[in-house]
Amino acid sequence: MSAVGGAFGLVFGAFGLLFAAFGIGMLTWMVRRASEYKRTLREGLVAEAQCLDTFVVHRRSSDGPGHSQRRLILGFRTSDGRDVRAEIASQQPYVAGDIVPVRYLPQRPERAVPAGAPPGLGVASCLAVGVLVVFTSVGLFFAAMGFGLAVFTDSSTDDGGTSPGQYWTSEP
Repeated sequence: MSAVGGAFGLVFGAFGLLFAAFGIGMLTWMVRRASEYKRTLREGLVAEAQCLDTFVVHRRSSDGPGHSQRRLILGFRTSDGRDVRAEIASQQPYVAGDIVPVRYLPQRPERAVPAGAPPGLGVASCLAVGVLVVFTSVGLFFAAMGFGLAVFTDSSTDDGGTSPGQYWTSEP
């Protein structure tokens, strides 16, 4: 029975570590994207982009209203003469042919952002970080519980086969 409990603990702990690794990976990805966004707004070169096309992406949830996001495909020329196309989200209504000021990093011009974009993180980003921190913490808790179960289940059989309750008797 203890071999089954030890194996269960190892599998449970491994799944906990998998959840924690996923949470840490997603947190790392979100922090890198946010820092690149802020760096682009702070240090990026300014260019005048022409709106080539616009479209709206609709995301619907099963329990209520959905979310729509306006997307633009922009074309602009970098300071070194390269022609670049970038797809960005925009809160302002643009039509094909409009001029949109953008900021871009020279090493990644395809990740341009509108020059007038808000510099802060949104509420949704902060909530996502909070959920990922909880997800990672739960994964680490499950890993600790699983590996603890595996270690203590295996160590209880190393003492000669007696269970902890057999050491104490009510007889003097």
